[in-house]
Amino acid sequence: MFGAICAKRAGADVVLLEHTSRIGKKLLVTGNGKCNLTNLIIEPGDYRGNHPSFVTPVLNRCSQKKTLRMFEEMGLVWKEKNGMVYPYSNQASTVLDLLRGELERLQVKVLTEIQVKEIRPALSKASNESSVPKGFLILTNQGEYRADRVILSCGSKASPKTGSDGSGYELAKKLGHSVIEPLPALVQLKAEGNYFKMIAGVRSDCRLRLFIEEKRERKKTGQYHVHKELEKKKQLCLEETGEVQFTDYGISGIPVFQLSRFAVKALWEKKNAVVFCDFLPDMEESALYEYLCQKKRRLSSLGNCQDLLLGMLHKKLNLMILKESGFSEQTKAAVLSESQLKGLCRLIKNWKIPLKGYQSFEQGQICQGGVATEELTEYLESKIHKGLYFAGEIIDIDGRCGGYNLQWAWSSAYVAATGAAKNPGAQKGKKK
Repeated sequence: MFGAICAKRAGADVVLLEHTSRIGKKLLVTGNGKCNLTNLIIEPGDYRGNHPSFVTPVLNRCSQKKTLRMFEEMGLVWKEKNGMVYPYSNQASTVLDLLRGELERLQVKVLTEIQVKEIRPALSKASNESSVPKGFLILTNQGEYRADRVILSCGSKASPKTGSDGSGYELAKKLGHSVIEPLPALVQLKAEGNYFKMIAGVRSDCRLRLFIEEKRERKKTGQYHVHKELEKKKQLCLEETGEVQFTDYGISGIPVFQLSRFAVKALWEKKNAVVFCDFLPDMEESALYEYLCQKKRRLSSLGNCQDLLLGMLHKKLNLMILKESGFSEQTKAAVLSESQLKGLCRLIKNWKIPLKGYQSFEQGQICQGGVATEELTEYLESKIHKGLYFAGEIIDIDGRCGGYNLQWAWSSAYVAATGAAKNPGAQKGKKK
């Protein structure tokens, strides 16, 4: 939609082909229905892919400020929270309605329930009788369309119920483009352990550290020293802090989503991925040990282990930690030795969560992978077929959670659309 608007404003004759019954369905589920449409603070490290630096020139041509000015021209009133930008209405439907309204105002032709089956470079006979490229022929379930320029902005395979079914990847492959394996990103992670049902639904502010090993080997090693073994190998991949939600299958929440891109890729490659959870990120392990020693002395001979941990974490987490440590909640705190207290501290600060899988494309907010950036110019034009452009999540670029992926959508759509529109005779879109 944004690309169609930009191309029309640049003077092109535009036809938008949509394979569902209504455009913009996926936009409605972004930002938990609030549409986090960009972030005022964007760093190069906020994007990933085989070549994440590919993002920089695209964002330079259509920055957050430029994007917001364009939305303001459409009538959007926005607000900011910790750098993240939302419509003031807190409704993603506001952004969708503005885009739909602008398409109508510009008289962009929008055709729905059009299933594109193939895109072929059209050929014409030159004076010497040899065939030369002449735009594109688009084969659909409702006839054929011709266009001088084509922009593929079909999204990925994430949230297929909204229309992202991965069909764009197949269209790109038929056109000779390489597609990096699409995998879920910004997704919940499945973990090993029989205690997750006990803590399902608990939310806790934690620091998560993701470690990845080169070989997927499951070692029967206890909670107390696996983290030392991994740290010794210096395989820390990423660290995130925030509210973690524990589920009956594993972990969820914003910090988990931020780690998931790398965890999913590692698991898909049959590597071993482990998350270490710090339940008290604002307290050093030595300070926690002193705290437990003092509390143990205050409890004297009457207090038990449940009392020792009471007031520190969610009650279900306390019970889980004690159970996994081999202590009963009724065990007297006074009998705990110095090494046992230190062991409790290590568990609280370095809880091991071995990963065994991840949720599907249905639960994933976005995908990693897509059309290889090596095959695109900095204007997002195909190096294989002149006049073919790509935009959005179909490209091998994915961002962190926090408005970065929508900004990539807006910026890449602008660059592709203005590039296509500047070509002579672009976007005639006539049905055959």
